[in-house]
Amino acid sequence: MSPPLRELTLPEATVTEAVRLLEGSGPLEDGQAMRTGLGADGGPMAQAAARAAVLGERLGLQARLRHAAAAAPWVLLGLAAVVVLAGLALAGAVVDGQDRRINVMAALVALLGVHALTFLLWLLALLGPGAAGLGAVVGRLWIGLTARLTLGRGAEGAALLQAGMRLLERARLLPWVLGLASHTVWALSFVAAVAALLFALAFRRYTLGWETTLLTPEVFARWIDALGVLPGRLGFPVPAAADLRAAPGGALPAAANGVLAWWLVGCVVVYGLLPRVAAALACLLVWRWRRADLQPDAAAPYYRKLFARFDALAPALVVDPDTHGADWHLARTSLAGQTQATLAVVGFELPPELPWPPQPLPRAASLVRRIDGSAAERQELLQALMHVRPRVLLLACHAASSPDRGTERLLREALPLCGECRLWLAALPGGDGGPPSDEAPGAARWRQWLSATGLAEVHAFTDWARATAGLEALADAPPTPGRQDAA
Repeated sequence: MSPPLRELTLPEATVTEAVRLLEGSGPLEDGQAMRTGLGADGGPMAQAAARAAVLGERLGLQARLRHAAAAAPWVLLGLAAVVVLAGLALAGAVVDGQDRRINVMAALVALLGVHALTFLLWLLALLGPGAAGLGAVVGRLWIGLTARLTLGRGAEGAALLQAGMRLLERARLLPWVLGLASHTVWALSFVAAVAALLFALAFRRYTLGWETTLLTPEVFARWIDALGVLPGRLGFPVPAAADLRAAPGGALPAAANGVLAWWLVGCVVVYGLLPRVAAALACLLVWRWRRADLQPDAAAPYYRKLFARFDALAPALVVDPDTHGADWHLARTSLAGQTQATLAVVGFELPPELPWPPQPLPRAASLVRRIDGSAAERQELLQALMHVRPRVLLLACHAASSPDRGTERLLREALPLCGECRLWLAALPGGDGGPPSDEAPGAARWRQWLSATGLAEVHAFTDWARATAGLEALADAPPTPGRQDAA
């Protein structure tokens, strides 16, 4: 059974795509990287990512990416601080008139005008990505500053930035990520603006109203009345329509000043702060929903050529398959008899430098052999197995080798003479640079072969302790009948 395909993490996908962009100007020396990638499980793209990881470490891509990931929140915080100060300054400009008069409509346009324009452009960017740069200026500025401060100006930094942007565009996440940064900063600026408005209006006396040369007061009255519907539903006071229409020259009575001030604050909250908070939450949800789509395009010509190179290097699963043995299940049924509470440990075609026998050896091991696969040695081994009839046969093979007809024939001939067969995939000491794992490349290849040849009952292990688990108790177990396997 083939191992399941593995999705790349965002750093893996970014580095893999960055290597692809860097190799657009010429291939990199990748002998060791190809060998490392060939041994990776999880499908062709996981192999490409393992290769790119080796090349990326050589080029310093992972270090730059980690630096950028650590610095990005601080850059966004700095931008938020600048925008918050701008919001405070804007609120101060609205309420700091020399005559303490505030034109509420002009103040509302000053506080919400740029916000409304950029928010509308961001909404359009969700339909047409071309407007993303205009609708999320803060997001673009955040990414640009982070890249300049952490990725450097060389080809590697540019490749990482371009790779990240391409992955976001391919997953249709670019406007959402840029929007998340922009909406967060805008929300903070509105919090500061509302706080400044409340502070100024609470501790100073202002006269609120409106002025116009071209429009009639009725127009402003209608606008104030219409814009006050949503704030009114949230509990903000709204001026009465009759008071608005009766106000001479747009100047409200002193008793209605406070109501109009609350209307102004409510409009900033409802039409400025709340939409930005809601949009930021929506961006965050979409990011969590779609981030698994941040994968390189496996159909790109670059990756197709790379996958073909891996296929050319991969060893064959079966060399000269055995076409005989169709009656093996019948032989398994007829020859299986009484087994003894013993263990047979057999090394088959192992490299000379691999230590033998493996340690620790269970006490129940009554037959320990190492054969090179010749017909004479194989026949001698079968005779010994027929005499011993072990409860368990533990066959050791070299994990890096390819299973072939000789291995299959030995298993089919030995299985009727034992109760259970286990396969230990041995590796040279230090050959893989780390501890053995059942997910090693050799294990995946051998398990595929066992399944394809009808030997799925033979379980493969790469760890000696797991291969011998439970076998120590054989030394104290009484003889019992062997398993009768049905055809």
